[in-house]
Amino acid sequence: MQNAVAFANNEVIMVAWSYGKKPDGCMGFAVYRIDQHGRETPLPGQARFKGITPKKWTTEELPIQKFYWKDPYARLEAEKNKNRIFRYKIVPLEGAPGKLQPMAKLPILLTNEVEITPVIDDKLSVYFNRGLISTQRVARALGSKDMKDSLIEKVSDPDDKSKLRESLSGDMIEAIQEFLARADGKGKIYAALYELKDPQLIGWLAGLGERLHIVLGDSKEDEEVLGEDGKPVKVTNPKTGKTKIKTVKVDGNEQARETLTGTAAEIHNRIMPNGHIAHNKFLVYVDSKGKPKAVFTGSTNWTATGLCTQTNNSIVIDNDALAKRYLAYWKELAKDTDEAADDPKALQGAALRKWVSKGSALTLDDGAAAHSWFSPNTPKARGKNPATEKRPPDMEDLAQLIAGASHSVLFLAFYPGSPSIANWTAQAASKNKKLFVRGCVTNKSASEGFYYELKGMTPPARKKGEKKPPVLQDPRVFGAEAFDFKVPDGWKKEILNAGFAIIHDKVVVIDPFDDDCVVATGSHNLGHKASFDNDENLLIVRGNKKLAMAYATRILDVYDHFSSRFWFKQLGGQKDALELKSTPEEWLGKYYDKKGRLKNPQLKFWMDAAVQ
Repeated sequence: MQNAVAFANNEVIMVAWSYGKKPDGCMGFAVYRIDQHGRETPLPGQARFKGITPKKWTTEELPIQKFYWKDPYARLEAEKNKNRIFRYKIVPLEGAPGKLQPMAKLPILLTNEVEITPVIDDKLSVYFNRGLISTQRVARALGSKDMKDSLIEKVSDPDDKSKLRESLSGDMIEAIQEFLARADGKGKIYAALYELKDPQLIGWLAGLGERLHIVLGDSKEDEEVLGEDGKPVKVTNPKTGKTKIKTVKVDGNEQARETLTGTAAEIHNRIMPNGHIAHNKFLVYVDSKGKPKAVFTGSTNWTATGLCTQTNNSIVIDNDALAKRYLAYWKELAKDTDEAADDPKALQGAALRKWVSKGSALTLDDGAAAHSWFSPNTPKARGKNPATEKRPPDMEDLAQLIAGASHSVLFLAFYPGSPSIANWTAQAASKNKKLFVRGCVTNKSASEGFYYELKGMTPPARKKGEKKPPVLQDPRVFGAEAFDFKVPDGWKKEILNAGFAIIHDKVVVIDPFDDDCVVATGSHNLGHKASFDNDENLLIVRGNKKLAMAYATRILDVYDHFSSRFWFKQLGGQKDALELKSTPEEWLGKYYDKKGRLKNPQLKFWMDAAVQ
């Protein structure tokens, strides 16, 4: 069926199209953004034909040789010219490279209108940062030397002239500011935060004064001691004669803790023992009458890296019942912290674990069903034999939803451990061969887990001193990559990470086109480990299709970004790997079989959405 469709969230617009049959002779597509005033702008292009330097770096000369594309520049256009509503024109091209023209025998396609906005409805908004630093735009902004240090410096400075902080954070900083502003007057903010290091955000919290109540987590970590020459100081053990680098225990939130101790109404210092983290990143707004009214939660840590250099999301929900539940959890965390009396090993006591052991079913104001979970929700911390452990209740809930997926499971994760959503998605895909699966992770232990789970195997154990074998991954679920050690012709070297995390979203979307669609989001890392050992929150929403499509758009945006980089490395990093194909058959075969029938799973996924 001939169709074109667009989907959007606050950060990006995804576009997909099909002619129902193989478009013989097509060299690719020029794609134009049309704003609400009818102005057309060709989207930029990057991949080139071999030996040809374009006059204009747009898809008019550098066609898209795919049937789906994304427009990350629409948000910048929306902010610059206050145009937030767009549609897209897809023009099939034919001819020789450098001499392309619109095809006479195929029509031009137009998508539906979409809006770049975080608003799902008047009680629910979802925010995604850009967070992708392995891009040509960032590479050009940083130059070639000291890329990581330069990036951290720029995104840490609200006044940086490169505007990288502004562009990479998307709407996230404004979302935080707007939520905190709800407490202007006599309202209050109850916060449970993990990493709090961004000076601008610390300043806003301090500005709340006694309207702020905060549980501030962290765990003290070893930091190298540097000498006057800037090099690590080494110490020798007098008994063994062995030398090691001198370290001290450091609280990463110390600056924020000192600042807020003098301003907040109450601050509970939740310093966790090794192996446990106070991982929440939520706020509760309580109005002047003392009634909890709204929740801000998600994956975003309050640091320059959390805002800018890793992918993150935050969701704002105005719902009295949900806010009441999050506030009750906050009070349990504060109580548990106070009762531990500065003994980290006494935290996450029996009373807290019992309180959070059961989830709560609620109905959001738009009628969608929600299930709220908190952690640690097991009777005890994780033991030494995970193979025999019982699945935590929140993960049982999520695993059952994944197992019941009818057409698709999409996810992003940081480092979920094992078992996790990667394992459960593989199990679902093994039973339902038509299930559309797409996932991307920071830590490849998860993508490797997906691969071996599909095979019905466990990853081979490594002997001490044995060289680590290559990570095996299925192309449906893989770890993030960049053009770093090898770079395609015409591209610049990229930076993959500016810290440990690359993908930091913790989201699952199931069957986004169905009435009973599912979105799972929060701080939870989406595996057993977090439920046993961490302070976490997880929200599962069912039946809000607009929310599901906003998250699905995010997941496939991130997946597609890393897909070209994954395949570039899988195929050996050939310099010409990303060059445009010089004949139609060279690229059309990826999407259509020999009989001209559509075979590409991702295009089928988007076209299924078009007929809903």
